[in-house]
Amino acid sequence: MLKKLLLGTLLLSSLLCADTITVFAASDLKFALDGIKEKFLAQHPGDTINMIYGSSGKGRVQVQNGAPYDLYFSANMDYVENLYQKGAIVTKPKLYAIGRIVIWSKNDHFDAKEGFENFKKPWVHQATIANPSHAPYGEKAKQALEHVGLYQMLKPKIVFGENISQTANYINIKAADIGIIALSLVLSPAIAKSKYHSYYLIDDSLHEPLRQGYGITKYGSKSKLAKAFYNFIGTPDVQKIMKKYGFTVKR
Repeated sequence: MLKKLLLGTLLLSSLLCADTITVFAASDLKFALDGIKEKFLAQHPGDTINMIYGSSGKGRVQVQNGAPYDLYFSANMDYVENLYQKGAIVTKPKLYAIGRIVIWSKNDHFDAKEGFENFKKPWVHQATIANPSHAPYGEKAKQALEHVGLYQMLKPKIVFGENISQTANYINIKAADIGIIALSLVLSPAIAKSKYHSYYLIDDSLHEPLRQGYGITKYGSKSKLAKAFYNFIGTPDVQKIMKKYGFTVKR
């Protein structure tokens, strides 16, 4: 009887101490951050982390307007630094990784070894990149295409994704024949284990670095769980997961 009472007391104590946070993150982080969240929560039983994935630019606007996000992970470090200067991010912005972009297609004529030459092929009727006006991966894709002299030629064929996940999905459902997406997405199990696992890694000298950063928001400034997750991102376990999905980790 006493043992059951003690167990019940411990359970009640755990529930009373449980915390919940909401994290906004760039879509390229979907698979890496889901894995990181799982590893973190194994050390924080009872706690909850709600993940919201979308374009970094739209997330920046929402954070600036006071959206109830405790942490903000951006594919563009500049967005985090801008929010920090405005007081919407309260911790000094930290770099969590540098991303890479790739050319990917589910068309049977796609030859990864041919790289950008694929865009010139007659089977390419629609191409896709993320919207460069608010999605960092789209901005870098545009820069790379401009660097090799293809952007103006392709522009009439380009379908813009709201974020990098939607861009990848356009290729996945064959609404676009080819596109430029995040390396982290082609390394996800759904693509990496499929027959369409081939991709062309774009030379990072063709675009500005995809420096990606994060911070605790003003909304999450008093959350102990937010602070714990913020600190967890810098651990070796997290760096291993980031590297698994093609991110370059620099500390």
